[in-house]
Amino acid sequence: MKMFGFGIVGTGIIAGVTANAIEKATNAHLVAVSSRKLKTAENFTFAFKNAAAVQGFEALLGFEGVDGVYVATPTAAKEEIALAAIAAGKHVLVEKPFLDAGSVRRMTEAAALAGVVFMDATHFVHHPRTAAVAARVSAPRSLHTAFYWPIEDRGNIRFDVSQEPMGVIGDLAWYSMRAVVEYLRPQGRVTRVETVAERDKVTGAVVRASGVIGFEGGEMSTFDAGFTGGTLVQELRLLGEDGAVAMDDFVGDWHDSSAFRNPETAVGYRFKTGMATRKDEVFVETPARTPAYVAMMEDFAELAGSGDRVGMAAYASSSVKTQELVDAIWKAA
Repeated sequence: MKMFGFGIVGTGIIAGVTANAIEKATNAHLVAVSSRKLKTAENFTFAFKNAAAVQGFEALLGFEGVDGVYVATPTAAKEEIALAAIAAGKHVLVEKPFLDAGSVRRMTEAAALAGVVFMDATHFVHHPRTAAVAARVSAPRSLHTAFYWPIEDRGNIRFDVSQEPMGVIGDLAWYSMRAVVEYLRPQGRVTRVETVAERDKVTGAVVRASGVIGFEGGEMSTFDAGFTGGTLVQELRLLGEDGAVAMDDFVGDWHDSSAFRNPETAVGYRFKTGMATRKDEVFVETPARTPAYVAMMEDFAELAGSGDRVGMAAYASSSVKTQELVDAIWKAA
């Protein structure tokens, strides 16, 4: 089996997480990493002895053995790099946030024309729990999500509105909107959006946002996201005609994910139906062969090697739908 060759553009923390995931994947390996400064790329690849360091993304696109590119730059630069990679015949995995739905459409449409994969780097959709939950709740009608990741450092890029204009909405609320796409699966158009946003008094960045989004078919979702909470929160509750599913780790599972590793904690979801009380709630385990962040790399490499246009279109469509919802709650803020 040919190993899929990855190149990485960007050397931040999340790029390091992805590089580790590539190294753990069974069908991929890290070929090269680029940064605007060669020394920065060299420092990054010190931990990855078989990966080359190159200066500038243009050099990466021409580097031998690079089949696909993971883009982990500030939001403003992502589209240019992704489109250049697609034009060079490379498959692209792009980290959120994105500028807007128009930007995502341009990238996904270019990828479709070139016959290459476009995928956003959302880990949880690659965990078998996601498919299990989607199958468990029939006729889903209501979804609530809350995702808080405490950040106090105003030097963090998320507080820089010139590089990350949507703040917490483009970042953490992305996961809430992706949960809408994966679990609520609304078929009609958005009919109502209300968003209340809190901005940092110094930087002006949106650091907390809560609201509701409703759809033509009657489905609705409430969301709550922020950097301002005193603890990590990643809760989800999905209600359908046959019962309700709940998770307290819907973004990164406690068991084994890019941020957490607690082998003694089973991964799964809680389910209840009818007039069940807490004692009647059932925990359903959904074990995985490999962590979601590693599975994402394997799924990406497998899809790129398969040439499956239907599969490519499905991932691209989910990216566009998610960003359209993000845009909607951003415009309402």
